Amino acid sequence: MESDEKIRKLKEALKDRNCRIEKHSSVMEITFTQKEDADWFENIFEDYQRESAVSCLMSMRGPNASQKFVFNVRDMDKFIDLIEKS
Repeated sequence: MESDEKIRKLKEALKDRNCRIEKHSSVMEITFTQKEDADWFENIFEDYQRESAVSCLMSMRGPNASQKFVFNVRDMDKFIDLIEKS
């Protein structure tokens, strides 16, 4: 259940952002309902890649669609730490 605890921590770190988080093995899916939150995430994602916490961002954004990001998580603890610092 360590994974459940990490997801809980990630949700807590993103509590001020209006988003839904889904984890599928090592692939994470985050869907933002507000464009501003999605822009924030997309703008700082490169920093997360540089820190080797995540990789392979696939963005699905459209004018009438949810702002969805799918990516690989390499180091969940580091990813959560980076989110908390952002």
